[in-house]
Parts: sequence; C-alpha cells; structure tokens
Amino acid sequence: MTRRNALDRLRNNPQAPISSIPLAQRRKRSNRSWDQVHRGISYFIPTSLNEQAKDLRASILSLAQNHITNTSNIAAALIAFSLTHVRQGKLVVEPHPNADRRKMALIWEEVNERPQKIPQPIKRVVKEKTKELYLNYRWGRDVDTQIKGLAGDTISPGEVVVFLLSYALAAYKRGRLMLKEEAAVVTQKVRSTW
Repeated sequence: MTRRNALDRLRNNPQAPISSIPLAQRRKRSNRSWDQVHRGISYFIPTSLNEQAKDLRASILSLAQNHITNTSNIAAALIAFSLTHVRQGKLVVEPHPNADRRKMALIWEEVNERPQKIPQPIKRVVKEKTKELYLNYRWGRDVDTQIKGLAGDTISPGEVVVFLLSYALAAYKRGRLMLKEEAAVVTQKVRSTW
C-alpha cells in the first residue's frame, strides 16, 4: 500500500528531475597573486582598425579552442613569430601616417600686423559612436617593450599589435606557420607534516 501511495503522490505532484539537483555554489577565488604577477597588457586599437582587430580576436579565439589552450598562448606564439621575423629583417614595420588621424603641432610666432580672418568651422558628419576597442593578452613585459619600441613616437602600439598579429595569421593561413601543442608539466609539491 505504501508503494501505491508514493506513486499516486508522484502522479499528483510531478517534479522535473532537474529541480531536484542542488545548484553548485560558485566559490570566489581568494588568492589572485598569480593574476597580479601575470597581468594582461592592453592595447588601444584605433577606430580605423576596429574591424580588423575584431577579426583577429575571433581568429585567435578559434585557434585557442582548436588547440585546447587560452587566447594569450596563441597570441604570444603569433607575436613571437612576427617579432622573430622583424629581428631577422624579413618583416619591416614602417609607419605610414594617415592625414585623417594625425594632428599638426602648432607654434606661435609674433609678427607685425597682418590681418587674418578666422574661417568658419567645418561641420563634420556625426558618425555612429563606436565603442573603444582594446586587445589584451598575457605575453610578458619583454614583448610589450619590443612592441612599444617598434611603435616609437609615430604610431600607436595597438596598430603594431594588429600589424604583427595579422602578419602571423596570414603566415598561418598560407601554411608557413604551424602551431603545435606542448604538454605542460605540472609538478606536485610534497611537504612533510607531523
């Protein structure tokens, strides 16, 4: 009779099996010392390169998923390839200023009277406001220093990052660059306790 009562109760009050499983509690990481030591480096991407940078980011994510690693490892491998070619002289980074984005530096000069008119401002077409784009990867300060050295004072480091990543991804697509997985050795610390 008890078995029959239990079946009747289930028929009258059905529960989804999912609702009987308790939700996992999300634990907050208390020790973020590794994150503090190995910080990601962010590069502002100029608006003119936003679409190209988004494509690069998507390609890097796809490669990371394919190779079962994180995006910083893929980006570091691609940047290392490009920087090696820069050091070997196979790749030359030459700044080409864009007149639309550069501003002239003005200095003043005192002269005898020379009347001048102030022109009317040019009305600019208001474009849809785009969100600023940054690329952020963990590849070390030495790589960051090399990128900033290539950028110099003429171009932004974000442009150099986009250029170098584009170069490496193009080499990957042509088959000149191959990414190989390498097993990470995890060690275990053993301590004696009494």
